[in-house]
Amino acid sequence: MHLAELNRGEKAHVLGVAQGEAYCHLCSLGLNSGAEVELVRSLSKKSLLIVRVDGFDIALRGETAATVKIALERTR
Repeated sequence: MHLAELNRGEKAHVLGVAQGEAYCHLCSLGLNSGAEVELVRSLSKKSLLIVRVDGFDIALRGETAATVKIALERTR
């Protein structure tokens, strides 16, 4: 599953980021393996996502978020 597929309020952990031109930028934002992410809000049919990464909110384009592989957190 990819970060762009999350629904509002869902939490997940980053498994990895695809190599590409945005790789270094995403890693510098904290999207590293094991980081907790939560979709706070999506705008314009998920073309822009507000994502909480380890407690900080960042904005990502949907196409960029699609390069981040995640695993959903299981609710207890």
